[in-house]
Amino acid sequence: MFKLIQSLFQSPRFNPGVRVNRFHKGSIDRVDGRVVAQTAEGVLVEWPRFGTGWERPQTLCQQV
Repeated sequence: MFKLIQSLFQSPRFNPGVRVNRFHKGSIDRVDGRVVAQTAEGVLVEWPRFGTGWERPQTLCQQV
């Protein structure tokens, strides 16, 4: 039970190579990003049209 509660307050973790989309102001504004790395600073994502940039983990969702 403790792990469940703890997981609600943790930032999402993304493995390198995972494809992600980014949410901004309630809608998806970037798609098909590929995670390069994740550090304490954020998630480094390579976007097909926007180049590479740092993103907050809370703004990303993994593609399935």
